[in-house]
This record gives sequence, C-alpha cells and structure tokens, in this order.
Amino acid sequence: MPPRLHVLTARDCAAALVLRRGPGRWVAAIGWDRDSAGISLGQWFHGRIYEHRCDLSPDGRHFISFAGKGGTRWWTAVSRAPWLTAIALVPQDSTWGGGGAFAAPGQVWLNGSGSSDALPRGELHPAPPDAFPHSTDGFHTGGTYAALMQARGWRHLGGASYDAVLCRDLPGAGRIELSFALRAPGRAIVSNRYTLIDADGARKQTGWEWADLWRGRIQYAENGALWDMVPGAPPRLIADLSGLSPSRRRAPYDGVAA
Repeated sequence: MPPRLHVLTARDCAAALVLRRGPGRWVAAIGWDRDSAGISLGQWFHGRIYEHRCDLSPDGRHFISFAGKGGTRWWTAVSRAPWLTAIALVPQDSTWGGGGAFAAPGQVWLNGSGSSDALPRGELHPAPPDAFPHSTDGFHTGGTYAALMQARGWRHLGGASYDAVLCRDLPGAGRIELSFALRAPGRAIVSNRYTLIDADGARKQTGWEWADLWRGRIQYAENGALWDMVPGAPPRLIADLSGLSPSRRRAPYDGVAA
C-alpha cells in the first residue's frame, strides 16, 4: 500500500507541509515549496497525528498539530515547520478536543482546553478564543476544519460535521468538491474525498487524498505522490514520496519534551 498523504498549505505564501503516513504508525512531516517544487524532509514520528486538527501558519513558519502515542498520551504541539520538535506543548489525557490553528502569523488558537502560557514569548502569542469554531475532532460539534478551508478560498455548499460539502471553483468553469468519508478502506477514520466537476456539470469521482488550486492549476496527492494538472490535460508528477523510510532526525533547534 502506498503511503497516505495529507497536505497543509500556507495561506499567504507558497509553503506547504505534507504529512506522509506509513509504514504502520510512522508519520513524516515534509516541507514543500509549491512554486519551485522543492521538497525538504523534516522529522518522523511514531504515533498518530490527526491531520484535521492541524494547521500551517499563513507565513509557513509554524505548524500546530494534535498527536499522541495512544492511551492517555496526547498533546497539542507547535513546532517550526517542517520539523515536529515542539516549541510549545499542551498535554492532555484523551483525544477529546486538541489541536488548533493560526489566526495570523505567530498567532495561535487552541482548540478546546489548554493554556496559552505554554507559548514561547516573543515568537508566538494567543489568538482571540473565538477566532475559529471549537470542535472535538475537527468535525464533531463544530466546524474547525471547514473554517480553515474557507480561509483558504473554499466555499461551504452545505451540511455540517462529517456531512459538510465544500467546493473550490476552477478558473473559467467547473469546480472541485470536497466531502468526507468515515472508515473508508485504506484511509484514516475520517478522510477527504474529492469530486472533479467540469464546465458541463459532469462529475468524476477521484482517488485523490488531498487537492487544491495553485496558480490556476490543480495540485493533488494520490498513490504516494504529489501531482499537478490542468483539467483535460495529462497530470505532471511533482514528487514521488513513496520511497522514504523512517529515520531519526534532529531538529535544528531545542524543543520541549512530550
């Protein structure tokens, strides 16, 4: 099975962060420059990162995640992208809530419980508590993930929680529709699914794990690789991330122990 990919994009620049899941419970954080197609490996983590409760700051400098090892070992962490070593850490004993988002560069919003006292002064500061809607898992009893996607240019067509449907209009005509699946084979408990709709309204279900627009082109993740395409033309490979193996890598800064 190829690794599973989820991409978090910066709202104000070309930076992105890829969460590459596999083999097993290994997850790699990988930096991606969407203009140059440059790829830079950050760090590996053995455990679970809940991608729908993560965010990349608008300037691409910081990454907030909800992660853990299972049982009662869970935490919200802020790191310097594409690294996973925490510079701010908020532990919790369950998966109820957690994670967060960036209201602005360096401005951190925490989802649910957790004190902003953990944020390093001078580099990060708290966002207003109502900057985003709180939710227990990114979807349930709230619209955190939908709000993050709308901040990136997606429109909310309807539905709430796991039934939400969002869309991204394509240049000229047509759109990408984003909906969500629960416990789809070979995917996470909650996963994205994408439908490509052409100018005539014809619908094509895709196997994409992530997709978005950049510079008028569709970029997407499928079969362990990142791709670029114009509707109606053959896709172009950006980077194949399937051949990576877990390794120990030290961040170029000191962090907080989980």
